[in-house]
Amino acid sequence: MENKVSKKKGGKGWVRKIVRLVFFVAFVFILSGASLVVIDRYLFPYLATVKWAGKYNFFKKATEDVVVVNKTEQVTVSEDQTISSYSNESASSVVEILSSKEGNKNPGKMGDTSFVKYGSGLVITADGLILTYKDAVMDGQVKYRVFTQKDKSFDARLVAVDNFTNLALLKIDGVENLPVASFIAPEDMKTGMKAVAIGRSGNNFQLIFKSGLVSQYDSGFSLAGALPLSEKLQGVYVADFDMSEEGDERVVGGAVANYGGNVIGILGVRKISDQKQYFIIPSDRLQELVNQYISTGSVKRGALGVYYMPLTSESAALFGSSDRGALVYSPSGQQGLAVISGSAAEKAGMKIQDVIASVNGEEVNSENNLARLVSKYKPGEMVELKIIRDGKEVAIPVVLE
Repeated sequence: MENKVSKKKGGKGWVRKIVRLVFFVAFVFILSGASLVVIDRYLFPYLATVKWAGKYNFFKKATEDVVVVNKTEQVTVSEDQTISSYSNESASSVVEILSSKEGNKNPGKMGDTSFVKYGSGLVITADGLILTYKDAVMDGQVKYRVFTQKDKSFDARLVAVDNFTNLALLKIDGVENLPVASFIAPEDMKTGMKAVAIGRSGNNFQLIFKSGLVSQYDSGFSLAGALPLSEKLQGVYVADFDMSEEGDERVVGGAVANYGGNVIGILGVRKISDQKQYFIIPSDRLQELVNQYISTGSVKRGALGVYYMPLTSESAALFGSSDRGALVYSPSGQQGLAVISGSAAEKAGMKIQDVIASVNGEEVNSENNLARLVSKYKPGEMVELKIIRDGKEVAIPVVLE
C-alpha cells in the first residue's frame, strides 16, 4: 500500500517538473523576443546615431527600413487636387468674347483669325461692364458676342480703350445680376503666391486653367518695349504659367486669381522677336481704370512724350548716377528719339539726359515710376516737373497733351 502511494507521488512530481520546464522555456523565448525588439527598434537606431558606432556598417544595415516614431498622432489629410475648387468664384465671372468682322457671311472664314477672334474677359459690374486685354478682341467694324454662361450669350459694344494699360471695356446692355469678380487688396499681393490664370476656350464655353507661382514684380517691364515710354504702363507681375499648348492664347484677357478665389489681375501678352511674353496687370491698375470710367464715362490720360531709363541702385553702381528718377534717354543719343516731336515735353523745352526727379512733388522711384505718376493727370492739366540738368535742379511747368 505504501509503495502504491509513493509511486503516485513520484508520478505527480515528474509532471510538475515538465510543466515548470515548459513555462521556463516559454518565458525565455518571450524575454529573448522582447529583447530583440528593443535592440532592433531602439538600441541599434540609437547606436547608429552615435559618432563612434555609426561608422560601422553593421549598425547602419541594422537600421535600414526602420522608422523610429517618437510621437503618435492621428492626422487626417484631405486635399482637393483640382484648381477649380479654389477658383470657382473667379471662374464664374470669366466670360468668353467672340469678335467677328461685320459683313463676314462666309462660314469658311470662321477659322480665319483675320475675320474671327476668341478671347476672355472679366465681369466688373453686375449690369454688364466687361474688362479685357486689348489683344483679346478685334477693333474697327466688329461685332462682339459675350458668352456669360453655357448656352447664354449677349451682344456687346466696345465703350473704351485705355492705351496706357492696353485694357479695353465692353458693355452688355439690359442685363443685371451677372456674377462679379472679387479683387484682392493691393497690400495682399505678394510674389511667391500661388495663382491660376482662367480663360474660356471657344469650344462649348469650356474653362482653361493655368496654374503657377507669381515669380516676381518686374518694375522695369514696360508695355512700350525695351525702353519705357511715359504713356505706357511700367511695372507688372510675372508668373511661371506654362502657355505652350495650342489655344492657350485664348486665356489672354481672363482673370488671374489666387487660390482663395480673389482676382489679382488680368493676363496680358506682348510679342518680342516672335516670342510671346505673358504677364499680369495688377488689380489696383484695373480698379483705377474702372473707377475712372464709371465716374466720368470715359478714360483719358495726359501725355508727356518722353522715352526714359528708370534709375535704380544697379544703374547708380554702374554709372555713378542717382538711384531714383527717370533719365530722358535714347540708345542712339538723339534728342528726337528721346523727346517725341510735338509732345508736351518738347514744348516745355525738355532735353535728352535730363533727369526727372518728381512730378507735382511726388518723387519718381521704382514704386512710383514716371509713367504711373503722369497717368494720374488728364489732358490739358499742368504739372510741375523737377528736373536735374547739368547737376542743377530746375522746375519746369508742363501742360500735358
